[in-house]
Order: sequence, then structure tokens, then C-alpha cells
Amino acid sequence: MERKRTSEGEAKLRKLEEEVEGTIDTIWQCMVQVHDLSNETGKLEQSQKSLHANLNNLMENIERVHKVSQDIDDKIPLEVVHRVDRGQNPDTVMKNHVQQALTRNLEARTRVFGAHALESTLSEYMKMWDADEKVSLNK
Repeated sequence: MERKRTSEGEAKLRKLEEEVEGTIDTIWQCMVQVHDLSNETGKLEQSQKSLHANLNNLMENIERVHKVSQDIDDKIPLEVVHRVDRGQNPDTVMKNHVQQALTRNLEARTRVFGAHALESTLSEYMKMWDADEKVSLNK
């Protein structure tokens, strides 16, 4: 069951990747057409129609990317996205993020273990006191 879910997830990610690549290609085509449009004078109307068609295609691509991305359950930490946007290697960023998470997890486990040890020690001391000392502390 887990393997089936993983392969479905991989297929969804592949589909998203294909849609994003198609969107990037369409953006590239629009950029080239805008550049050519500024240099052309004779075929202005035909170039504009072609550009409008590509812009419509771009909007359809963006809608498909949005639709495919809704089916993906994976969440990427915002900090990772920001670091990648600043030009850092995604693999290194993710590795560092996982390492930080493991470190925080270990620190939390240590605190929990310490709290349990403290509770156990205090419980032992409470058992050692006899009933008279407990009553005198409450007065």
C-alpha cells in the first residue's frame, strides 16, 4: 500500500514537473515574441495575434500547474523556498534543514527525558517523607 502511494506521488510530481516545464517554455516563447515585436514593423498584426495566442496558452498552462499542484500533499518549508530563491543549492538547503530538525528533535527529547527524570526523583522523595512531614509542610 505504501509503495503504491509513493508511486502515485511520484507520478503527480512528474506531471507537475512537465506542466512547469511547459509553462517555462511558453514564457520563453512570449519573451522572444515581445522582443521580435519591437523589431518588426511590417508583420505587426500577425505577431500580435501570435503573442496573444501564446499569452492565452500561458494562462492555460498556469491553470494546469495550479490544478496539478492541488493534488500533491507534500509541503516544502518556506525557509527552504526563500533560500533556493536566493540562489542556494536546493539539495544543500534541504540537507541543512533536515539536520536542524534532527538537532531540535534531539534537544526536545533531552528536555522530555530530563523532565521525566525530575518527576521520578521528586516522586521518590515524596515517598520517603512520612505522613507527619507532609502535614507540617501544608500548614
